[in-house]
Amino acid sequence: MSTEQLVKTLQKLAVLHEHLLTIAKQKSDILKNGDIDALNQQMKEEQKYVLAIKQIENERIMQVQHLLENYRLRDEEYTLTKVIEISKEPFKQRLIDIQQKLVYILDELKQVNALNQQLTHQSLQFVNVTLDMLRPEITTTNYGHPEKKQKDEHSNRSMFDSKA
Repeated sequence: MSTEQLVKTLQKLAVLHEHLLTIAKQKSDILKNGDIDALNQQMKEEQKYVLAIKQIENERIMQVQHLLENYRLRDEEYTLTKVIEISKEPFKQRLIDIQQKLVYILDELKQVNALNQQLTHQSLQFVNVTLDMLRPEITTTNYGHPEKKQKDEHSNRSMFDSKA
């Protein structure tokens, strides 16, 4: 394994994460529009990229481990930072650049995913409020048997009365 192969693997990771970021941004728009079919399609596409990233990430781990073992660093942590420390130019600067690019992309992806989570939560709250408005509330002003009253209250609950 060479440092050049590691650089190529990291570049693949960066490209895959950029595509994942694009999908996450599109998902934000879809969530704002409330298009469930498009959301399902986006999530399927997102899964493809997540699986590809996992595969390339495993390759990266093996390459880093192999490079560090070649330098007799077996007891150390197998990190990209450690590889950068032992690398020589021009690979050292290329590794630093791609590491910074990945950090930037991952940070932006984290922010977009946090927004998507908030949008999803708001959509679920809207659905719950809508269901509460549609479900009639039965109020009794008469006195009745307390046990019968309790049974009636529980029978009015919808099967949708739960939080996801």
